Amino acid sequence: MWSNFKHTVLIAMSLFKPDAEKTQQKTLDAAKSIAARLVTAKSLLAEHHATAKELARDNADDATLDEAEGKIRAAQIRVDILSAALTETDQKILQLEQELVAAADKKQREAAAFEIERTAEGFASVAADTVTSLRALALHTEAMVRFLPDAADLHSFALRAKAELPGSIEMLLMLARRYTDAVLAGHNTATLSASEAPAPTVQTQPAPPARVFTVPDVAWIEAAGTTETSGRYFDIDLPQETATRALQ
Repeated sequence: MWSNFKHTVLIAMSLFKPDAEKTQQKTLDAAKSIAARLVTAKSLLAEHHATAKELARDNADDATLDEAEGKIRAAQIRVDILSAALTETDQKILQLEQELVAAADKKQREAAAFEIERTAEGFASVAADTVTSLRALALHTEAMVRFLPDAADLHSFALRAKAELPGSIEMLLMLARRYTDAVLAGHNTATLSASEAPAPTVQTQPAPPARVFTVPDVAWIEAAGTTETSGRYFDIDLPQETATRALQ
């Protein structure tokens, strides 16, 4: 009757682990490899610079210096390429991290929206049964009022509930739909509060009885309502309050 939740199937189908996690791990591994190669390339560039300076100090011929300078240029190009690649990889990692955060938020919002719609679907089903039962109840109480005036109050309640309940149900379901839309759109929190467990029942232990010595004959009433008596000069056990009053 009131079941009209548009997201349930779509949400259930989209609750999956994003591929961005696998891509992120591959990119992290690539970044580690590039960083290690860059360290090696910079070290090699420094060695080529040192070799070229040493050759110049030794007055090496032009051909030898040209060869040394060629190695420097090649090493510098390798350093520049690896540095650029590492920068791009770092940016890719940052982008993937943002995508993972967004995917995690989307997954959490979809899970919350799915829970809201599942709860509302159950509510709608029970509400429909309740309205049907109220209609039947109103018919029966109407018949009973004809010969049993005491049924009038229940009949009046059934009529009011039958008239008011559908509107209240539809309002709650409309609010649930809006809340689901807002959760998926990022306007409402994606974390639903946990149901509060009922407070544990604290069972108090009765106070231990007090032992008193009777001088006169005494009589007292137990908690169960029975009257008890005792002769003089006996040790008897009394409830704490009774013993206090007796001593006073």
